[in-house]
Amino acid sequence: MRVNLYRLIIACIIAVIVFVLLIGLEFPVTVIWPALHGPTIESHAAMFNIDPLLITALIKAESNFFRHAHSHRGAIGLMQLMPSTARELAAELNINRFTDADLELPDINIRLGTYYFAKLIKQCNGNTVLALASYNAGFATVHGWYQQNPLIIWEISDIPYRETRNYVKNIIRTYTWLKQIQKLKRLIHHEIH
Repeated sequence: MRVNLYRLIIACIIAVIVFVLLIGLEFPVTVIWPALHGPTIESHAAMFNIDPLLITALIKAESNFFRHAHSHRGAIGLMQLMPSTARELAAELNINRFTDADLELPDINIRLGTYYFAKLIKQCNGNTVLALASYNAGFATVHGWYQQNPLIIWEISDIPYRETRNYVKNIIRTYTWLKQIQKLKRLIHHEIH
């Protein structure tokens, strides 16, 4: 009897989450799209030691999972890489015969973007907030902010550019949601098995 009641409660919680997703409250339905690229994200995230949910949140912010996305500044693909940056990254990863058109291929784009983000995390001494800000505003810009205030522990509220601050907030918000959904999925899986 208790097991059935518990399953009913879990089912109701899932129904509420689905309802919220469908009407778009604080959590756009497009956050589900990563299922299409989940194995690719997980593979490349593992290769570069990054949480795949963070890469998923980054892709959500950059392209909303539209692999043919092109920005007005010239960035291309799921992780919105500039072609010049992508060519450098492809050379570092020994990707032969790389072309700008390859940036619309999910496997290539996610591999290059995840590698680039891993490099930014390293350059930012493991600070995810600074690495995300660097992905958006450029490492040189963020490094300049850091040089002005090297003793503070950088938080989102310390980011001087409003666009970049909102970008990082959105990624962290999506990342937090994804982690909560993952916990719920694990709990349900544990209870069923």
